[in-house]
Amino acid sequence: MVEEIRVMWCDALEELLQCPVCLDTTQGTKVQCINGHHICNPCRVQLQICPICKSSFIVTRNLAVEQLAAKLHDIKLSLLHPYHALNRRVLHNKVCVATQTEVVSMPSTSSACQTELVNQAEPVMRSEQQKPMLNLAPRVGKGVFPCQIGSCTVELPHGRIIGHIRYHHKDVFYEFSTRDTIFKKRWSLEYILNRDYDFAFHIKEMGLFFLNVTISQMGDLIASVQIVNCIAVSKQFVYTFEAVGTINASYSGPVKSCRVRRECISNDCLHVRENNMRHIIDNKNFFHCNLTIKRRVNYRTNAVQDNEVHVLEDI
Repeated sequence: MVEEIRVMWCDALEELLQCPVCLDTTQGTKVQCINGHHICNPCRVQLQICPICKSSFIVTRNLAVEQLAAKLHDIKLSLLHPYHALNRRVLHNKVCVATQTEVVSMPSTSSACQTELVNQAEPVMRSEQQKPMLNLAPRVGKGVFPCQIGSCTVELPHGRIIGHIRYHHKDVFYEFSTRDTIFKKRWSLEYILNRDYDFAFHIKEMGLFFLNVTISQMGDLIASVQIVNCIAVSKQFVYTFEAVGTINASYSGPVKSCRVRRECISNDCLHVRENNMRHIIDNKNFFHCNLTIKRRVNYRTNAVQDNEVHVLEDI
């Protein structure tokens, strides 16, 4: 529960620091309008009025937003990974914010006892120094995001939509954690005509994703993956979806934002015809799915290669 609250507040802080135009939280000069709405300087040069309240800009910089944006990564690291080795270096050999809170909340009768508690945490910190740097989830897009489970029409900010799915769609919600930038999962689904399979899974180091697998009335299979984030962040991720059987049908391409309507990506996802599905389903009328999601390290410089759909014989 404590970890979920920390994630929620990290998301909320990131939303507050985002520029309302480019949705970026990068460091740099932040200017504001007469009503206090901040905007990054590159976007300010292109606009004459505030995009939120339509008022004029002033020459005063918003130093508070600039300083918070500069320390956003350190704040997230301190809250989400309180015992990480970098907290020692970032906070100048002091226990991080989350750790201080945990130590102070523990009962103690003297300063000597408090010192002992802090010293007990030091071996853990030293062991963490030998581990590689943990991956943090990408920044959160500003605004609301639609729920893609079934016929649900709810739209909520990122920090609240996870709670909505966990409470209202708990039967199809899964939570995972991965140690690197690659996530793999296998599903077995029953082949039923005119059936939709919707799943939501939260990968701690990547974000919240929707998986939709549709079997049409004609028996065609359509599968797509979307992330609960803005379009800019979705470009960090690529995925491969495979339907495995006597022959394999696979699709590799970029993950789409959940703000993109499914009708718009129907030609940009896995699509297997009914005659090929006959070779994929087993004798119990089930088919197996392999999903791989990868976060690209060089997503800012390299473009995603052309999407490909393959139907290959299993060797």
